[in-house]
Amino acid sequence: MRHPLRMASAFILCGALSLAQAETPTIKIGTLKAAPQLDGAAEDWQDITATTLKLTYIGKPELTKTVLLKAGIFGDEVFFYTTWEDSTQDILHKPSVWDEAQQKYVEGPQLEDRFALEFAMKGDYDANWFSGKEFTADMWNWKAARTNPIGISHDKITIISKQPMTESYKATLPDGSNLYINRPTDLGGEPYATKRYFKKQQDIMPKYAPLEKLPEGVDDIKAKGVWKDGYWHLEQRRKLNTGHEDDVRFTLGSTVKGAVAVFDHDGSQHHFTSDTLTFAF
Repeated sequence: MRHPLRMASAFILCGALSLAQAETPTIKIGTLKAAPQLDGAAEDWQDITATTLKLTYIGKPELTKTVLLKAGIFGDEVFFYTTWEDSTQDILHKPSVWDEAQQKYVEGPQLEDRFALEFAMKGDYDANWFSGKEFTADMWNWKAARTNPIGISHDKITIISKQPMTESYKATLPDGSNLYINRPTDLGGEPYATKRYFKKQQDIMPKYAPLEKLPEGVDDIKAKGVWKDGYWHLEQRRKLNTGHEDDVRFTLGSTVKGAVAVFDHDGSQHHFTSDTLTFAF
């Protein structure tokens, strides 16, 4: 069983995608002339109009970040291109750092850059997880250290409920009622494993190692992020319908609510978030 404090940390880390209330303009997802290559380059997206999103920093609303988002469909797949300013390329996440005095590895302070896309699946979706609304959503969690090297985004689910759930985080709302948040990985499992080192190798060793073979469903979301000249450029692709119950199904002619978040080597409590978005296919 997961430790409740770790669950709380995970919730805050990728949770409450937005504390803002107003909705932003609809993001129109058109038709691509060809499938973009997942290489972080913008050349394949010249014919697609970008949507500019303003994200605010949780805890410090005076801090903002702009994300440029493009989306399109080719064949039976949907593609997303996003770019945002980030002055540093952070590609280490809580590495094992050798402590000479203790003669052992300790957890380092480094945190990776991340980007999250979330899409409503059922219920009354709201990017503000503390709104009191109940819903289930599909989250695509791209991680610069843990998933980018293997070309995917971490496929997870967000469940917000007023009913207690196993391994969930319990939140108390302003009206005194309780809300329970759970963020399980899709049924395929985690795409990486935690490593431990008992003898010194290098001064800094990675804490997470990608699996040599990813189980079915773990690599549904192909992704590639490239950092260049102070900007991240991220491309993602996924089938409109993966056939898996733990993935959102996109249908032409429909709209899906969602949100985005940017983690600029941020810790548990603070990151940049959008308002509730509407994706129109």
